[in-house]
Amino acid sequence: MQLVDRLISRQACAGLAMLEAIVALLMVSAGALGVLWWQQQAALRQQQHIYQFIAMGLVSDLADRMRINASQSALYAVGWGESRQSKQDCYAIACTWPQLAQWDIAHWQEMLRAQLPKGDASVYPIPGLLGWWGISVGWSSNKDTANSVVCPARMQCWNMSIRL
Repeated sequence: MQLVDRLISRQACAGLAMLEAIVALLMVSAGALGVLWWQQQAALRQQQHIYQFIAMGLVSDLADRMRINASQSALYAVGWGESRQSKQDCYAIACTWPQLAQWDIAHWQEMLRAQLPKGDASVYPIPGLLGWWGISVGWSSNKDTANSVVCPARMQCWNMSIRL
C-alpha cells in the first residue's frame, strides 16, 4: 500500500509541475505580446511624427510661394478634395503672375500627394482678417478625428496661418 501511495504522489507532482510550466509559458507569452504591441504603437507614433514634419515643410513651402506672389493670393485658394492642373511649366518658360500662381498650387499639390498618404490640403482666406490666410495639410490617420472645417474625419492635419 505504501508503494501505491508513492506512485500516486509522484504522478501528482509531475502533473503539477507540468501545470506550472504551462502557466509560466503563458505569462511569458503575454509579456512578449505586450512588448510587441508597445513596439508597434511606438512605430506608428514615429510614422505620424514623420508625416507631421513633412506637412510642416510643405506648408512652409506654400507660404513662401504665396508671399512671393501675394498679388495673386486668391488663385491659391483650394478646398479639401480639389485638384488643380496647370498646362504651363514655369521652370521651362517665363510665366505671368496668374500663371505662376496656378502652376505653384498644381505643382505643390503633386508634391503633397507624393509625400503624404492620401495627402490633401485646404488653402483659404481667414474671415475677418484682411491679408491672413490659413493652410491646412492633412494625411490619412487611424485616429477617429472630429469632422471640422480645418481637418476632415479620419485625417490628421497640420495647420498654419500666414499674413501676406
